[in-house]
Amino acid sequence: METGSKDTKVLTLAYQISMCLAANAECVWGTPWGGKGGSRTWEFIIPDGSTLTKIDLSSGDALDFISFTYKDGSSSMTMSISSGLVGISGRVGLFGDNTVITSVTFWTNIGTYGEYGTNPRTDFSFGVTLGKFSGFYGKCGNSVDSLGVILQA
Repeated sequence: METGSKDTKVLTLAYQISMCLAANAECVWGTPWGGKGGSRTWEFIIPDGSTLTKIDLSSGDALDFISFTYKDGSSSMTMSISSGLVGISGRVGLFGDNTVITSVTFWTNIGTYGEYGTNPRTDFSFGVTLGKFSGFYGKCGNSVDSLGVILQA
């Protein structure tokens, strides 16, 4: 179910996670924020036993690109998010004729990183209360058109 209400999306995702926990499912792909454009789909899943260590991004009027790095025991950490990613927030707006991600902030249990980008229009926000972050996915073209979270039950 997708509606224009941020609270409805959060409740729907929380319900999906609780159902997956009850069914012993491994991961849940939440409804992505942003637009429906973008010619390429992408997905980043953090392997079991690994830790998200770095998020690189470029932004101006829109989020131009985003990439993720994880630590599997042999690489060095470059961003102090190994203590635990616990939430994400951002904004969605128009870039030309396309609805895209215009800004993003990542929350950890020791602080926040961001807000990166500009901040017009619609807000989104999601904090993990059940399960844990397991990755991200979305669509892109000349910018990041949509961004969703993958949670592990």
